[in-house]
Amino acid sequence: MEIELWAMVGEPEALALAGPGATLLTGAGAAYAVGSDTLVVIGGGVSGEAHAAAEEMILPGPFPELIEERLAGMLRPVVHAFARMPDGCLALGAAQATELSYRRGALHDIRLRFEAPVPSDLLGRVPPGMDWLDLAVDDPVGAMERFIASWYAEIPERRETPAAAGLPTALRAFHRAAAGRPEVYGMTSRIYPEPFAGHPEELITFGQDGDGVVTVLMEPDGDDPRVYYDGLSDRLLPERERLSRYLLHATLARAAMDSPLGGMAFVDRPQARRVIAPLRRVPLQPMRWPSLFSRCYAGPGTVVLIGEDDADWFEMYVGVRRPGLLRRLRKLGLDWESFTDSAEPE
Repeated sequence: MEIELWAMVGEPEALALAGPGATLLTGAGAAYAVGSDTLVVIGGGVSGEAHAAAEEMILPGPFPELIEERLAGMLRPVVHAFARMPDGCLALGAAQATELSYRRGALHDIRLRFEAPVPSDLLGRVPPGMDWLDLAVDDPVGAMERFIASWYAEIPERRETPAAAGLPTALRAFHRAAAGRPEVYGMTSRIYPEPFAGHPEELITFGQDGDGVVTVLMEPDGDDPRVYYDGLSDRLLPERERLSRYLLHATLARAAMDSPLGGMAFVDRPQARRVIAPLRRVPLQPMRWPSLFSRCYAGPGTVVLIGEDDADWFEMYVGVRRPGLLRRLRKLGLDWESFTDSAEPE
């Protein structure tokens, strides 16, 4: 049985490529069919560096034991990769498992490289990966790393990471993922390339808002310290989440606020509900900045930050990866304070 490259097929037809008697398995956002010498992978979407190079797919763990056995063995099977789409599965062709990444002894993700790069005109049809969102609660550092890899994939890494000695694990991971890119460190709010001591309360300063009025601090000890704001009130104000989850939430907020594609508006409750209707709420406690209750919502290629200070009105920021994702927002009839898009192909 053969399937034409980049053709749309049904999931049963795709899985049948593994041959009769194949073992069907499911993982984190992916489906697998394991045959005697063939492995079929149907992923939730091309993610990470794949959007920049159009050559790779990153599969998130955890994985069924049989998948790890086959891909980590000496004789690796032929891999047929598909991306799950709203109307079926897009055939991405043959691929090889080029890298297996482990964390704490467990297989964390698998990098597949396609034999033939996916044409750029097809990338707009393939949804960006959302695997990071499933990790937000149990592995916020991993979620942050995967989100940054996907959202900022087109921006070249500069590898200008600061010395990481003595920094908490989450902050070291952020600097590695940022890889010297100013866009990741932020504009509306910033994470400093190097934190510094000297605060009167013996806290470490590691970030600030874009105006320099509010600074972000952390406790000097512990691998996942408490986070505080200086400048939001007449006293230090503790953030609701510790550093690891704060960095994920703040990274998402910067994507919504700083994206070159998107907008900002003040919306009422019904309007806010319409905006976030197709999205998933990021399952973290609300941040205290830029509003007292600031929550993030995400979908493929979209991040929305909604801040609540007033019972009737919300401060909303929207960032997207592609201009086409703004079509639905334009149709909602919102009174945008700012709205930036670009010419869209017909």
